[in-house]
Amino acid sequence: MTREQVAPLARPIVLLVGAPSARPAGLERALTRAGFQLVEREDPSVDPDADAILVALNDINDKLLCDLLPDPVRGSDVPPPRIVITAVPDRDAPAAALSLGAADAMTAPVHLPELCSRIHARIRNRRAVRAPRHSLPGALNGSNPGGQPREVWDESFPALERRMREEFERARRYSLSFSLILLGLDELNGVRDRLGPAAADRLKGNVADILRRELRLPDFVGSYGSNEFAVVLPETGSTGARESVIRLRQRLALVPQAGDIRLNAPQISAGIVTCPHPAVSESDELYAMAEAALMRGQAQSGVRIGVAL
Repeated sequence: MTREQVAPLARPIVLLVGAPSARPAGLERALTRAGFQLVEREDPSVDPDADAILVALNDINDKLLCDLLPDPVRGSDVPPPRIVITAVPDRDAPAAALSLGAADAMTAPVHLPELCSRIHARIRNRRAVRAPRHSLPGALNGSNPGGQPREVWDESFPALERRMREEFERARRYSLSFSLILLGLDELNGVRDRLGPAAADRLKGNVADILRRELRLPDFVGSYGSNEFAVVLPETGSTGARESVIRLRQRLALVPQAGDIRLNAPQISAGIVTCPHPAVSESDELYAMAEAALMRGQAQSGVRIGVAL
């Protein structure tokens, strides 16, 4: 695997519609920090090629909600998921939104990390369905026997999903543990803004090379979103996962950024979830927990490692 083989990943696009006054304080900042590209449209029928549509309402109004949940784009087999949030607490609002065609719904008070995780989950589900079944790129390391180059996130996710299901079933069958780590490249957006997309791609490629060399042969690593990597560590508990993050961080600090002297050693944050977990009954539930843990890690100073609660 060479740096040139690591393809740049597009940030998922979230279309914001509805009442701006109904948006929770800090919504735009939280979505941006979670890796989304935000687009606003007064007319939601104007398709911006969104990956998800976030509808903010002061309260549930059937007519308004129907207007803001446009019919699927003609010819689109899997339309963007619509996620509805309401500013007024109403425990019946999510059910009403779901009955009108929303993919997900939350009512006030909206916990922003949970909302970001839900949006990520809905986008993942859509992209996994749309990804060609005959094209399942493997990991960046030795668990990719075909040696395929990395592809974009929506094509690589099925390989991660398949491995997660395998490890989940193996852990349950043999009473083992495994960990999912989301590694966030803290400065990648800044590099992209200051030095351009090519420099950001080189930085992510450098990190991909290091992860491939430093992790064990049975481990799985792949791109996850535009600024993150997902790492699956078989037979590894939370302590071992945390030690792996610290070791990788130390290794990254020692490696010069070949090919561009403007790049500093990459800084990483991490979110860790370990299975078995009392709140988890299916492998798919681990992603949202890891994403929430990553956001907690990114909010810290110092060690910047979040662990799923």
